[in-house]
Amino acid sequence: MKTKLSLFRLSLLLLTFVYSSTATYIAAPQSIPQLPKPLAAETFHLTEDMEVGLEIEARSPHSAWIRRGAEASALLISVDGKYNQDLLLWAGDEFFNYRVMLGRFPGGKHTISVALNTARSAAGARRAEVISLRPVLLTTSRRATIVDEDQMALAHSPFLYARANTIDRFTDIPLLMYYEILRDAGGVLTVRYTVIFTNEDGGTQTAPLMARWGRATDIEWVYQIRAHGGKIVEETYQGVEHETKVFTGHRTGGRHPLLAVASDNNNFSDLACSAVRFAPLPIRARLEKATRESVMDMYPQTYRVMTEELIREKRISDTPTDANTIADPREYLYIEAVSEQEGAALAFDVKVSGQAKPFASDMGEPRLRIDRSGYFRTAVRLPKNVSSAEVETITARCSVSSKPAGERRCKHLKVVRALMLDKNYVPRPLTLPTQPESSLTAGETKVFKLAQP
Repeated sequence: MKTKLSLFRLSLLLLTFVYSSTATYIAAPQSIPQLPKPLAAETFHLTEDMEVGLEIEARSPHSAWIRRGAEASALLISVDGKYNQDLLLWAGDEFFNYRVMLGRFPGGKHTISVALNTARSAAGARRAEVISLRPVLLTTSRRATIVDEDQMALAHSPFLYARANTIDRFTDIPLLMYYEILRDAGGVLTVRYTVIFTNEDGGTQTAPLMARWGRATDIEWVYQIRAHGGKIVEETYQGVEHETKVFTGHRTGGRHPLLAVASDNNNFSDLACSAVRFAPLPIRARLEKATRESVMDMYPQTYRVMTEELIREKRISDTPTDANTIADPREYLYIEAVSEQEGAALAFDVKVSGQAKPFASDMGEPRLRIDRSGYFRTAVRLPKNVSSAEVETITARCSVSSKPAGERRCKHLKVVRALMLDKNYVPRPLTLPTQPESSLTAGETKVFKLAQP
């Protein structure tokens, strides 16, 4: 572990040196000496300086994220002849509407060009089809639905340099970015940006991810701003080893911070860069009464791509035998709940009709129980081909955790939702009865009976 950490720090130091030596060069959009032949182009006119996004409907023929050597083709996006970002067509052979942030542009005429980036495409996926480009003008005019706080959030969304050891390996790519907006009693506005990656090559292993988080994607907050009186008073980001650090890096396209994915568990640096960068157009998420994982439910493709990457990396098996292997994610029941843990941890047992024993989220291992408070999600593996109609009960189990505490309780417990993925990875909710909050002491259980259709 120490050797790996030392090697990582050395590589990060080298990246930092390169970045520091060329910071001004990479922060500004660079002209591309000879643009590849465009697959599509679109010209737009701005009456004033404005943030601009882009919707691209495209596909990568005969590719699939699951296919080694034919995972995806890559698009090179340029604006007015200058490099803006790359886009991996991770949805594969099907047409999909990808959304990216281009940045802030001055009033006047601008041209977006999208071309195949052969060098960044998989060897078996060096074709792409683009059927539409639609600039998205992110304005506060009457014609838009964006309010001032959303405008500020969009204007500061980060651009991400790909982790150097993921380039051309089609792993751990950012699928979605979302932001949350919170206000405190003192009037301070906080905007936090979070990225959903396909997976993480380092950090938490796959089986514990499913047990404690209810997914195998990696969800990481990347950047946060705090503003008061219309002025930004603090900018921070999630550094390596989950350290919150003050942002002192460079920007592009207006006020967009440049950050790099800098560790195998997808933490970040403002002093590193790579040859590829991404900028998903962020969506606003309201998670006061929901989990981060619930954002994935709105975009079922995230579950499919998550699964395909796991299969390609041999992390899915009909008979999982280690902590880095799971069953097909469509064979799990996903449970979202809320509770306040005091020196305690929760796990869930699921009773299936015709099965003598229940199936446990923690698989009998205390380390796989959930000891954090708030809204959380877990996943329980069920036998193959079990339907939602066969799920009879969900039992919450409150156990002693390793955290010191006077009383050991799971307070204000409520099961919010339960769902399963259908054959197309679309989340399908199960019907839960109306329920009051429960408070359990360590050793107690609470049974929730599901309503049958």
